[in-house]
Amino acid sequence: MTGVEDANATPAQGATRVSISDEALRLATDNNREQFRLTGPVIQGNLKSAYQMPDALVQEMATREKEEKLREDINSRYAYEHQYKPVGQVLVDGKLVAEVDEGGGYGLAHHIGGLSQNDMDPKARVQEIARALQGKGKVEVKYSDFGPGFGGWSGPSAPESMLPKFTARSRADIMEEVMDTMDRLQAKSAPAPAATAS
Repeated sequence: MTGVEDANATPAQGATRVSISDEALRLATDNNREQFRLTGPVIQGNLKSAYQMPDALVQEMATREKEEKLREDINSRYAYEHQYKPVGQVLVDGKLVAEVDEGGGYGLAHHIGGLSQNDMDPKARVQEIARALQGKGKVEVKYSDFGPGFGGWSGPSAPESMLPKFTARSRADIMEEVMDTMDRLQAKSAPAPAATAS
C-alpha cells in the first residue's frame, strides 16, 4: 500500500475502512483519555496513512469505549453519593474567600498567588490559604459552624472492587497494534531501491 487509498474503494470482507488522523495517533501514543475517533471515509490530505482495519479491532475499540464510559458513570455516581464535607473556611473581613474539603480540594472566591500545587492535608491547606491572605484584611479561619459555601461538589472515586473489569485492551494497546500493522503494510508496499548502473 502506498499513501492514502481511494476513498471510493470497496473494503475487503471482514474489514472496515477507517481514517486514522495525526491527532488520534498522538492521543493513542500519549495514552491520553480524551476521545479520539476512527471514522471513514478516508479524507485525503488529513491522514498520516490509512488501511483496512479488521472488524475485530473496531469492535474491541468500541467495547473499550463502552467499558470506560460505564466505569466513569459508576465513579461519578459514587462521588456524588459520598461527597466530601468541608473541613475549613477562610474569610476576609467577614466574606468567604476559600473553602477546603476533607479530600484536600478547595474553592476560591478569587485567585490567590503562591499556593502549593502539591496535594496537602486539608487543615494544612486551610492554614496555607490563611497565611497567603495576611495583609488583605481581617482573616478568620473556621473549622466548624460553616456559613454557606461555594456550592458544587466533589467526592472520591469508587473502590476498584465496585468497578467492572475491562475485557478489552487499553486504547493505547489497540492503537499500537493498528500502527504496527500499518508499518508492516507500508514496508511491504514500499518500492525497492533502484539498482545503480555499474
